[in-house]
Amino acid sequence: MAEDVTVSEETLTSSLSLLVNLGKVLLEKAKQEAAESLEKFVPYKITTLYGLMTAGAQLFKSLGVKKKSEAEAVWQKFYHRAAVREQVDELLQLESDWDSFLVSVDEGLQTTAGLSGGTIAESLSPDTPFTEGRSGKSVTLGQYLDQGQKLLLVLIRHFG
Repeated sequence: MAEDVTVSEETLTSSLSLLVNLGKVLLEKAKQEAAESLEKFVPYKITTLYGLMTAGAQLFKSLGVKKKSEAEAVWQKFYHRAAVREQVDELLQLESDWDSFLVSVDEGLQTTAGLSGGTIAESLSPDTPFTEGRSGKSVTLGQYLDQGQKLLLVLIRHFG
């Protein structure tokens, strides 16, 4: 738990700074790739997000935490320090910038596909077919369920 975590202010600020700086670079790269072609960005360039997830995982590791709430508890202990406050504020701004970018990608895809909106499913069958992003092979949702491990499933809608 975060209460038991002992992290120096320097480790905290440098770890936050690394995540923020890498996140900004990845966001700019993603914006450039999306500007070139939204249709190619989603199936071929969205892997930029993997770098962001890796950077976030590295932040958690350097802070000795496993959850965002635990990381927040760590930086709240140092929030009275200007350097920490600045890095946390930059991280929150980066989160907002990524959210805005991804919303614009989604809106752009809806516009280019001429969609008038779709329905949101309340549940998915284990037989629902998907394309595995790294290998490109066809899989079903059921292949990933009940494997006895926690699963982070990123579903990206693509109309092509």
